[in-house]
Order: sequence, then structure tokens, then C-alpha cells
Amino acid sequence: MDFERAYYICLHMKTISRLISYIFYPLLFPTYGTLLILGLNPNMFGYFGERLHFVWLIIVFALTFIFPAVWMLMMKGLGMIDSLHMETSRERIVPFVAGITFYLWTTWMFKANVHMKIPANQLIFYMMLGACISVSIAFFMNIFTMVSLHTLGAGSILGLVLILVRFSTFDLRLLFVAAIILAGIIGTARLILKAHTELEVISGYFIGFAGQFLAFSVISKFL
Repeated sequence: MDFERAYYICLHMKTISRLISYIFYPLLFPTYGTLLILGLNPNMFGYFGERLHFVWLIIVFALTFIFPAVWMLMMKGLGMIDSLHMETSRERIVPFVAGITFYLWTTWMFKANVHMKIPANQLIFYMMLGACISVSIAFFMNIFTMVSLHTLGAGSILGLVLILVRFSTFDLRLLFVAAIILAGIIGTARLILKAHTELEVISGYFIGFAGQFLAFSVISKFL
């Protein structure tokens, strides 16, 4: 009886962990970050109107999720990868290159440019620049180890929330605590599914956080 109970508990934990992994799929974190930027800075972007906010969100969602997802589905259909979960370092190489390309495209879309018809958004620009840095580092490290892209995204969100404290008119202390808890839940889910080792999970947190820090606090001083 105890064995059966333990089996069902383990089964439920894995089911919940898979659900968490799908909800916080790595390609969705730029969209979540954009929602945070727009939602926590209403006064900064209010004069552009909600319609433009929606356009910004659609641009990020399309370029960082839909396009890369379609690319990955095509690769799976052609037999270039065995699974959308990309469980080996070899399978990650081409999707990494495609992902970095789409992320760079998104970053350029939000760069201040007088020739652009859509007004730029500096916060989204630096968020995407940080994402490019993080994913590029993970791509290099893919030679040696498979960094958790889920916790990389969680670390990016954590870094972004900490940075938004400087810009937002809201008190973000509770949100920051919630981001820490959420990051822990995501990492735990990946460990329960045995998708990564503890080192790969921790590395993801560090790389994601470092990317946002470098973009907003270091590179921003030179641009």
C-alpha cells in the first residue's frame, strides 16, 4: 500500500512538473518579460496607447516563440531532431543558432531608430539584448554541458524584475520574492523530471541573471 501511494505521488509530481515545464517553456520567457515591462511601467509608455503596447507584445511573441517553434517543428519533421525537448547537445546546435538569430532580429526591432515606423522601446531592447547574451553563452557552454534553458529563462525574469525596481512606480518587493519562488519551482520541476543535473539547473539561473545584468547595467552605458 505504501509503495502504491508513493508511486502515485511520484506520478502526480511528474505530471505537475511537465505542466510547469510547458507553461514556462524557454521560448515564452521574452513574452513574459515584455508583459512585465509594459504592466509595471504604465506611466512610461501610456502616451503610446494600448494598441501600440499590443503591437510590441505581438512582435515579441511572434519573433521569439512562433517563428522558432515553427522552425523546430520543421526540423523534427525533417528528422534533424528527435524531440522538441532537445535532449542531447547535438540536437541543440541548429535550434540554438536559429533562436539566437530570431532573438537578434527582435532586439533590432526595438532599437531606437528614426527610420522605424513603430516607436522603439528601450526596456524591451535591453531585455532582448540580455536574452541574446544569455542564449549565446548557453550555446557556447553546450559544447561541455547542457545548461537548463528553463532556469535560464527564470534567471532572466528574476534579473529583469530586480532591474525594473529602478523604473517602476510600484513596490516590487513582493513580486521579486514571487519571482524567486517561481524560479525555484521551475528548477525543481526540471530536477524531478531528471531533465538536468543540479549543476545544469544552477548554471541556467546564473547565465540568465547575468545576461540581464550585463545588458542593463554594463552595455547600456556604452550605447
